[in-house]
This record gives sequence, structure tokens and C-alpha cells, in this order.
Amino acid sequence: IKYIEDGNFELLGGPIGTSEYCNQHTQNRVEKASELLSALGELHDPQVALILLRHCASFGKLVYSLRVVPHHKHTIALKNFDNAVRDCVESFLSCSTTDTEWSLANLSTKMGGLGLRSVENHSSAAFLSSRIACRELCSRLDPKYVWDITMPTSDSHKALTDYNNRVDPSSKIQTTSEPIPRQQTLSQAIDSQVLATLKEDFRQNTYFLAHLNLTTASGAGSWLHTIPSRALGTHVDPALYKTMIQRWLRIPVFQSEHHCPFCDEVVGRFGDHCLTCSVGGDRTKRHNLIRNKVYHFSQSAGLNPELERTGLLQPRPILGSVQESGAERDNNAERRPADVYIPRWRRGTPAAFDLAVTSGLRRGMVKESAKDGTLAVKSYETKKRTYLDTETLCQDEGIQFIPLICEANGGGWGPAAQVVWRELAKYKSSMTGESHSITATHLLQSLSLILHKENARAILRRSPHNNFYTSDVDTGILAASAACGSIQDL
Repeated sequence: IKYIEDGNFELLGGPIGTSEYCNQHTQNRVEKASELLSALGELHDPQVALILLRHCASFGKLVYSLRVVPHHKHTIALKNFDNAVRDCVESFLSCSTTDTEWSLANLSTKMGGLGLRSVENHSSAAFLSSRIACRELCSRLDPKYVWDITMPTSDSHKALTDYNNRVDPSSKIQTTSEPIPRQQTLSQAIDSQVLATLKEDFRQNTYFLAHLNLTTASGAGSWLHTIPSRALGTHVDPALYKTMIQRWLRIPVFQSEHHCPFCDEVVGRFGDHCLTCSVGGDRTKRHNLIRNKVYHFSQSAGLNPELERTGLLQPRPILGSVQESGAERDNNAERRPADVYIPRWRRGTPAAFDLAVTSGLRRGMVKESAKDGTLAVKSYETKKRTYLDTETLCQDEGIQFIPLICEANGGGWGPAAQVVWRELAKYKSSMTGESHSITATHLLQSLSLILHKENARAILRRSPHNNFYTSDVDTGILAASAACGSIQDL
């Protein structure tokens, strides 16, 4: 029998003993994990590195220690791990982050972050949820077991106190609360408070507030979960991906303001102008690539779509120089309300999908976006329906006019688009046998990736330090897309 005099020992892979012993035990795991983090930091492909980091080398590496070790007994080791993760990201991105930017990166992708959860910030939630989960089993194993959460000196009470200090009053837990939520719920409450604190700290910065609201829109962060594959066209060039991450975390992409080489307007440090610049063809290329994706997806769902079909709106009778309605003369026959025309949609009637990208950071919309990140797409969807009576004219021809509006900065979609994506996924899953949710996820990821990739391309083309970021392959693909829209998106 081994006799332990200092009271420090390991049981089932977890340390029991003094704070020094527990911290060293976790530190040993941190040092092993740091070898992997260092290797990831040297990868030349940030898209691959980020996916591997999030799923294989960050929070999950220490989750067991977080759940079995009292949070206050290994704080130093946890800080060391968080620093190692930050060093890894800054290494493979070749980009430094401020504390504010890193706080944002620690949030989930649904909250505008990278999903790189801080082990230190969430350690109390992990330990508390673990103690709660095994409380009943402990009582069954040991009739004298005491649930000590009400004792101020106990590890459980200290974890509860730390957790309550990190969340908003409505999410605080009392010692008598039943049932106490799972770790996932506790961590969501911590993330929500971090996001709320960021908004409060930058309440005078309307652009930053608008950015936070836009990147937390439903589905905005889908692109961050896309598995890179050259065969499937989901791999992104490192220079583009770095720019995409900088935009997502609101890290300046330029050192100073400069004039746009295409339209001569001022380009700010964050590159917001590049997403809306009407010169240079980037908006058209972005639109056409998104349109093509919708077309090919609809085709694979067996809906027999048509691109840019003409002649949907018949010309009205002309009385002199005006239509019979009294409106000025125009040529309805030449209008193309359908980027993608579906001959048979709901209730057996055809549908005209009209795709458009608007920006919540454009002039006149920033203050509104700082209040509500969905206003940009909702207002533009309404505008699309009413502009030149497009929806009414389509209805007169027996066509459903459906504007599919995307917000450029974050990537959120309007109400009509969200309904259409779900329907398209159902159509395709019924043919392929694949899960409807998986099919919908892949569609949203592809659309999101195209949007953010083309945004990054537009930014790099307007950089004062290079000769416009376009390779021969990119130029050929985009030119063909803009010209005929008949290619498969890459």
C-alpha cells in the first residue's frame, strides 16, 4: 500500500489535493497541448488551422480538467492555455489582436466570435455543472455525502459565486435553484454577458455596435464551420481567409484611410466601403456567384430552374406616351425580376427569386443597424417588392415574386430568404435521402462562404499596397460568371 503524506494524489485522471498540486497537474496537460498549438500556428492555411483548433486543440483539450478540478485551484494553468491558444491564432493569421478583439474571438460563432472559448472564463461553469450532474450518484454511493453548495468555503459555492459574477442578474443561480442548468446553458449565459459588456463599453461607437448586431444575425457565422475542400469549392485562399477573419472580428484591414482606386471615395481602416463600392465589378461578381449557387442547388433539387429568364412581365397597352394606367412608358418585357426562375413552386405556381445584397453599414443605415441588425435586410426586402410595382406586376402574371436579401457585413438573410432556403433543402433532401437539417446547413454555409470570400476579394483589390488581388484563375471564373452565369461555383 502506497502511503501519501502530503494528501496529493490522482484519481481517475483527476488531481486531488492542494492548489499547487492541482495547478501543476493541469499545467502538465497544458504543456502537452501547447505542442499541438505551436504546430497549428505554423500552418500556412488559416482556414484549416482554425477548423482544427476549434474542434481538436482548444477548449476540448482541457474540458475534463475543468469539470473535475475546482476552478480556483488551477487558474494560472488555465491562463497559460488561453494565452497559448491566442498565440496560435495570431501565428497562423500573421495578425495581432487587441484584448477587445480577442474577447470577441472567444465568443461562439452565433455571437459573432470564432468559437474559441476561454477555459479560464468558463471554468467555474464547467466545474459547477459537473458537481450538479454527479450529485445524485454521490448520494447513492455514500449515504453521508453532503451537498455543500451552501457552504461559503466549499469549492461548489466558490464556483457558484464566480459564475454569478460573470453573468447578468437574470441568469444568476441561487443555492436553492432547481434544477440547475447544464454546462452548455451556463456557458451561453457567460458569453451573452461578455457580448453585452462589449456593447456597453462601445455604446458611443455606432459602427462597432452595428457590426456586432449584424454578425450575430441568424446564420451569419455559417461560413466559419465550412470544411475546406478544393474538390467541393469550399477552400479559401489564405490571404482571403485572413481578411475574412479580420472583418469578422472588426480588426482593421488597412493601416490608414486611403482613396478607393476605383471610385476615389475614402476607404476606412475597416474596409466597409469596399463591400458597397459600385465601381470595379465586385458587387456584380458577388451577386452572380450567389445567384449561381442558388441556381445549381435548385437544379440538384429537381426544380428545373432558369437563369435570368426574360419575358416574364408582359408590356402594358400604350395610350400615347404612357401606359393605360397613366404611368410613364417603360419596357416591362425587358425587365428580369427573376435571377432564378422556378417554373413550379408552392401551390403549383412559378416563382421569381430576386437575389440582392445590401449592407447594414452603408450610409443612412448604420444607426438603425446599431439598434437592430435585421432592419437592413427587412427594409430592402420591402423596397424590392414595391420598386416599380414589381411584386404586383408579377402577381398579375401569376408569378410569386420572392426577394432573397442578404446583409453584406454579417451575412444574415431576410425573412423571405430564410423560408426559401428551408424549402429548397426539403426538396433536395427528399431526392438525396440526406437529412434536411444537414442539407440546409450545407446550403447556408456555401452561400455564406461565397459572400465573405468575395467581400475579402473586394477589400484586397482596393488595398494601396498591392496590384489588386486577382489571379488568372479567379479572373477567368469571375468573368465567365458575370457574363453568362452558367458555371458551377468554385
